Amino acid sequence: MKAIGFVVAVGSLTPIPITAQDWTQREFPLAPPNSSGNFVAPYFDGFYPNADGTYTLSFGFMNRNDEELIEIELGPNNFIEPAEFDGDQPTSFPTVRYSGFGGPRERGVFGVVVPADFEGDVWWTLTTDGYTTRVPGRLVSPGPIIKGAYELSTGPMAAGTLRPTIHWHEAAEGQWGLEGNWKPETLTAMVGEPISLNFWAKDRGERELGTVNVSLWKYQGPTGGNISFESLVEAIPNARARRGARQPGPGPLLTRQTVNLPLEGPHAHHGRFTATFDTPGEYVIRVKVDSFGLTDSSPGHQCCWSNGYIRVSVNEE
Repeated sequence: MKAIGFVVAVGSLTPIPITAQDWTQREFPLAPPNSSGNFVAPYFDGFYPNADGTYTLSFGFMNRNDEELIEIELGPNNFIEPAEFDGDQPTSFPTVRYSGFGGPRERGVFGVVVPADFEGDVWWTLTTDGYTTRVPGRLVSPGPIIKGAYELSTGPMAAGTLRPTIHWHEAAEGQWGLEGNWKPETLTAMVGEPISLNFWAKDRGERELGTVNVSLWKYQGPTGGNISFESLVEAIPNARARRGARQPGPGPLLTRQTVNLPLEGPHAHHGRFTATFDTPGEYVIRVKVDSFGLTDSSPGHQCCWSNGYIRVSVNEE
């Protein structure tokens, strides 16, 4: 039997086949996600003050599909206003699934730093197949002026966990934060030939220091261009396992999978990976370092992770 829906009009009751209606998950946001065909929504996660008086606005996203990777190039379908803040947002939006309050959202993917006297909103707009969603980042809540309603903590969590640091040279001072530590140099690569990715990441919690988890993401790049990551990090004996972690030891690394960096030894705190590209173009790799797995740290807690970004220019063979 064919299912039908009904639209009530004055003086009539007209059946309309459900198949003829454009009823998608966009109209039912609490419906179970489909494997593909849905949109990406931008999110404002809050802000935190910086030591120099500026503020960092934190943005993330939710891909409402179960499987489909969505890519939206910078431009009319993916932009930030005011224009001075545009250009450093992601163009690649994979699906994620975290436990607990983390859910299907990827929080704190990038940060926008605004001056101390900033007023107004920073808008991020995304359009997926003609369907547009946008979100404002702001320092005050709507309605009554309440400064700090969206403020994120930068202090230690209940058990002392803080955002870890990331740096590009072993002797360099590490940086932490969602606005990210951008590697100063742009790497160059050839299609099909692996390049080395090296960085150092350290726990800075006010407790016994632990290992840091690392995941690598395609952040920007040509639509359809794939990056194959491989870990060179040796397995850590008796390391604390966490959900989403790959099998310890060298080998391929998928998006969202994590690797524990060693605390001791010749490669202490050293992230050693390779990246291989199948399409030429300009890419950005996101390096996410986190302390998830501790009792006071998870995506749902809005703590504790930091971002790093690596630009790579890839040429034909």
